[in-house]
Amino acid sequence: MKATIDILLATYNGAQYLPAQIRSIQNQTYEDWRMLVHDDGSDDETMAVLKTFAAQDRRITIVEDGKRFQSPAWNFVHLLRLSTAPFAVFCDQDDIWLENKLERLYQAIVRRDNSRPQGVYCNAHVYDPDTGAVSGSAVLCQPRALSEVFFMNGGVQGCSILINAALREICCDSPEYICMHDHLVTLAALSFGEFTYVDAHLMLYRRYAGAVTGKTYGTFKERLGVFFQKNKGVLYENHLKAIKSFHRHYADRLAPEQEAVFQKFFRYEGRSRLENAIAVLRDGFFLYGSRAILFCKMLTRPIVGKDI
Repeated sequence: MKATIDILLATYNGAQYLPAQIRSIQNQTYEDWRMLVHDDGSDDETMAVLKTFAAQDRRITIVEDGKRFQSPAWNFVHLLRLSTAPFAVFCDQDDIWLENKLERLYQAIVRRDNSRPQGVYCNAHVYDPDTGAVSGSAVLCQPRALSEVFFMNGGVQGCSILINAALREICCDSPEYICMHDHLVTLAALSFGEFTYVDAHLMLYRRYAGAVTGKTYGTFKERLGVFFQKNKGVLYENHLKAIKSFHRHYADRLAPEQEAVFQKFFRYEGRSRLENAIAVLRDGFFLYGSRAILFCKMLTRPIVGKDI
């Protein structure tokens, strides 16, 4: 089936949540989509749920190729490599999309120059299924340049992102090591193209015990509450490893100005806290859009630590 947008749904033991998510996609005001689903070896009723929906809606295609990744990141990259539509959007199994999500993201990306790599992304409300509370924002950092993403310890949430074919092509030729698919996409968009924020909350981002991405802090105040947590580095080991892998893989394709940003970043690993804090003032790096926040973080934490 031909469609303008491929919805990439990576699943694993999501039977409890999938019906609400798939129904929210079927209720989208934008209807020219195809859903590609790849399961990563679920041992619950996930496949039964998926097959029920696929039998009722020809837009839903289950990819049954026997491949298992034991990783949501590589499961999503696998789906990305199967995508052929002009645009592709990532889909988590446990969220709920508001009915205009696809339409708003599509309207935003078609206004960009799609001969270049393009990504657009929206915000989301944080949803607690235990209490029914809907509050805050899932996306508190909106990077506009490469200098604003290195110290995020992650990328923009994958389930909020719609990309074009040019950006998909870059990401399909992926580095040897990635931390998460959204980290890869964010780095690629800001290294080679454009990344545009759609200032709207277009889905409910479900948070619960056992979620792959861990706890989400829905407000800036909540994030400040863990800012000075002991033994936590400015950079997490796995994200630094992913940035280094990204640079090794794409270095010969980077423009000189982008390569210069990477080289400034790599110097932080070998300096003292004070040297790094002072360097932030001249290098043009930001966190949450603030140089002051990153300055304080450099002074109070080791440069590299585990994600605890």
